[in-house]
Amino acid sequence: MEAHLLLFVSSHCSHCPVAESVVEKIAPSYKEFGLSYRKIRIKTEEGKKLSSKYNIMGIPALLFLDNERNEIKRIVGAPSEDNLKSNIEKVLGLKKSFFSRFFG
Repeated sequence: MEAHLLLFVSSHCSHCPVAESVVEKIAPSYKEFGLSYRKIRIKTEEGKKLSSKYNIMGIPALLFLDNERNEIKRIVGAPSEDNLKSNIEKVLGLKKSFFSRFFG
């Protein structure tokens, strides 16, 4: 499965640099598995459009989208590295659930 990660940020947000550094550290290692990512500044024309389209109410916000640009998962706030890895792996289907490990 392929997925797109959009990171919504603002220059006035104190938590956004933390979210940016976590995404920029973790996301590239999943490119080979079908993850693409982009940073969206909410004050730009594109940012205003996408913020409205996806109803972004708080930042930083991370949206995982499928190939049709439908939202799969949303994280509001700066995620930890482990939290982001876990969510990426779930979205990409790389992480098996607890039950599937035992029951196939």
